[in-house]
Amino acid sequence: MKIVAIVLFICITAVTISFGQLGITSDNTAPNSSAMLDVKSTDRGMLPPRMTFAQRNAIVSPAAGLLVICTNCRPDGSETMSVFLDGKWRNLSGNCTLPATPAAGIQVQSNTQIIWTWNSVPIASGYKWHTSNNFAAATDMGTATSKTETGLTTGNGYTRYVWAYNACGNSEPVVLTGQAFACGGPMTKPHTAGTVAPVTKTVTYGTVTSIPGAASKCWITRNLGATQQPNTVDDATELPAGWYWQFNRKQGYKHDGTTLTPAWTITAIDEDTNWDPANDPCSLLLGATWRLPTTTEWISVDAAGAWVNWTGPFSSGLQMHAAGYLSRSTGIITNRGVTGYYWSSTQNTTTRSWDQFFSSTNSSQSNDNKATGFTVRCIRD
Repeated sequence: MKIVAIVLFICITAVTISFGQLGITSDNTAPNSSAMLDVKSTDRGMLPPRMTFAQRNAIVSPAAGLLVICTNCRPDGSETMSVFLDGKWRNLSGNCTLPATPAAGIQVQSNTQIIWTWNSVPIASGYKWHTSNNFAAATDMGTATSKTETGLTTGNGYTRYVWAYNACGNSEPVVLTGQAFACGGPMTKPHTAGTVAPVTKTVTYGTVTSIPGAASKCWITRNLGATQQPNTVDDATELPAGWYWQFNRKQGYKHDGTTLTPAWTITAIDEDTNWDPANDPCSLLLGATWRLPTTTEWISVDAAGAWVNWTGPFSSGLQMHAAGYLSRSTGIITNRGVTGYYWSSTQNTTTRSWDQFFSSTNSSQSNDNKATGFTVRCIRD
């Protein structure tokens, strides 16, 4: 007579024999239809027998697929899983899996404090945080995914490193950048003449948020390198104009109306790239969290602000004015007080890139020659 079903309870585990199948479960469910043996648990594993190399090899006529844990079968004498296949004992190569590198979260920045955040990753036992790329010296954060750092200098930028780790080791670090600064107040930055700033001077930039079309972003309220705000939209003086840049070049230029500093050397640019972050004068002069706006951000701000001519950008919180441009062929200052051209970080073709343009009759996106010198307005997420 065939046994149809027998259910035995040992402690809290149910053993089910059904139509030639064996199920060992904690919830009394039937074995899966495709399995002869079905072991189900959420807090225990299945343990193969353990034996030494000599004991494993002493098994008489091992069947193909026989599985054991050999306690000293690796070259270094450590344990491994062994399976008998094709007439030989074979060690299974099991890699110890490292966790992935965490992704940066949103850094909460105030004038003397940054709350550093990162995202959790699967199979990580914990995280380490440090001020330099040195895992061994890093602070163990346990399973926390944030670190509050206080006592920072207002306006300074900071770089920090976070690793995920588990029993197998640690991931590569995620590099976190932040600035001890709350948007809406002034930010004073010293600029030193060199490969980015054309002259040495200290500038106090105003900052503003809640600009329509980019409400969550922080902007500086004057041009990069500008000593003062413009008095009018057609202000043709040097001090509110600030400095000028060619596309994807980190060197800025000052033009006082007579003299260009430094000398103009590039008259043509032909390359297939957006503005490289390594050349971004916003991050180089203001800190790593600052950058040039994308053309998408300019489009959004222009549309949300209903800009139809230069009145829109000038009357907005950005207070942009017609700072003119530097001729690509000579570097001569042109149309200061007449037109405004503000670079985006987005190219159009290998020789032309997008910018925000306005005059007394128009406000729109324009694409212009990359070698032309335009003013720059900086943004921070």
